[in-house]
Amino acid sequence: MEGINISKRPRLKKPYLIVAWPGMGDVAFRAASYLVDKLKATEFAKIEATQFFYSTSSVIESGILKMPALPQSSFFYWKNKTGKNDLIIFVSNAQPDLAKAEEYSRLIIKLAKSFHVQMVVSFASMPLA
Repeated sequence: MEGINISKRPRLKKPYLIVAWPGMGDVAFRAASYLVDKLKATEFAKIEATQFFYSTSSVIESGILKMPALPQSSFFYWKNKTGKNDLIIFVSNAQPDLAKAEEYSRLIIKLAKSFHVQMVVSFASMPLA
């Protein structure tokens, strides 16, 4: 699939898709990352970072100027042992460049369609007074 590097193609039963990336307080990102860790979900695909992110800083290590690593946007899967809906969890540690957000979202949806995802849940947060 162009734009997505798929390392393996798991067989999933009626999967749900959870998507999250950092936003206000990193709440969505942390919640999805917690799910990945707690469920011991397996990474199976990544969106190619160079198409959607660019460096906005630099790093100096031992007096040498280096480029920081680009953000990661990964898909994980978890097989539900009850035989019901499996999960695909998409986690990115950054939001894409706004000019490329629609294309980025289309890639996520394209992968979801290829796995016949039954429902998509997007994590987010908002402030309350």
